[in-house]
Amino acid sequence: MDVFTAIHERRAVRDYSDEPVADTAIATLIDAAIWAPSGINLQPWCFFIIEGAARLAACSTKAKAALQGAAMEHPELTGLQSMLASPTFNVFYNAPVLIIVCATTGDEMALKDCCLAAQNLMLAATAEGLGTCWIGLSETWLNTDQAKADLGIPAGFKPVAPIIVGHAKGSSPLPSRRAADIRRVGKAVRS
Repeated sequence: MDVFTAIHERRAVRDYSDEPVADTAIATLIDAAIWAPSGINLQPWCFFIIEGAARLAACSTKAKAALQGAAMEHPELTGLQSMLASPTFNVFYNAPVLIIVCATTGDEMALKDCCLAAQNLMLAATAEGLGTCWIGLSETWLNTDQAKADLGIPAGFKPVAPIIVGHAKGSSPLPSRRAADIRRVGKAVRS
């Protein structure tokens, strides 16, 4: 699959089959991620792979509790309260794998570099016939000391991009896109 096809076919998948993801596929995704550009080629990333439905369901319960606790400080979460309170809602959508792209340093450029690595990973997954979704709802919990301890993430690392990976159950709808807002500055007018 060429890169433009992968860009246009990538979707946020929120329904997964219970088919496992092969270790070779995970290795392929990580290999694509590490080829992302990074400032001064520092490559300030580390990848934590969490597998298993039971493990991810337990993580989901903790992530929902952390978000419910943060709702007082974040009014934008108010509309999510009933979903977060539901025992049947799984933050990780029953995906078999969670790959957490972590910054190994705390500087802002490392965070951007990890986002670039995450995009490479998601496009590679699309090319491999796998679905992905960046799970922003898990970030509050992942950045707690307890979550880091539970998952073996060093205290100085920052979880940036929690990406679920698996085989999509069904298809995801084509999202709409606005026309690009393009503004040119300093281009000479040609006659």
